[in-house]
Amino acid sequence: MHQSVKTIFRLCFAVVIFLITLSLCLTCFAKLQDIMQAEQSFQQGQSLRLNSSPNQQYILVSNNQKPDQAIFVLIAGNGYIAKSSCEHYPNLCLDEDNQSHSRQIMQIQLFKAGQFSYIEQVSYRDSRSGQFAEFTYDKNQIQQFYQQDITSLKYIVFAIALFALSALLVSFKLIKNFRQFLNK
Repeated sequence: MHQSVKTIFRLCFAVVIFLITLSLCLTCFAKLQDIMQAEQSFQQGQSLRLNSSPNQQYILVSNNQKPDQAIFVLIAGNGYIAKSSCEHYPNLCLDEDNQSHSRQIMQIQLFKAGQFSYIEQVSYRDSRSGQFAEFTYDKNQIQQFYQQDITSLKYIVFAIALFALSALLVSFKLIKNFRQFLNK
């Protein structure tokens, strides 16, 4: 009885190792495809203009503290519709606005290229101070932001590829000595 429980546990453990290896390899492959098709994705990017209404209020929320340094466009009470790096928008990611829901968007234009979203134009009112602000970013700035994101994605894919290679080595070694692994 004890040996069969041990064998079932080891079999499940091997399945988990194989699934993790498969997911790492598929993630690496998908992200490599994103990198290789980056220029085409940017050319096919689409703009989206959103206007707040009494029924649907959009809010600009930022967080410039680690680990999630990002700026979000939220639908009030329903989650976010766009996320971008604070690195691109230092004038929108200020310490006094960290995780504050006080910037009520009147109008925003987003540019979506692949998995990345960028703010092209935003006008909002700060409910704390009552001040209005408007920021506009041209196509060249958006393209630079996109290229920076693709470059950082390359480093991430490199790290994932190292883990995938390690997982593949473990998986091949496990397959090679599978009977011995199950009966230990």
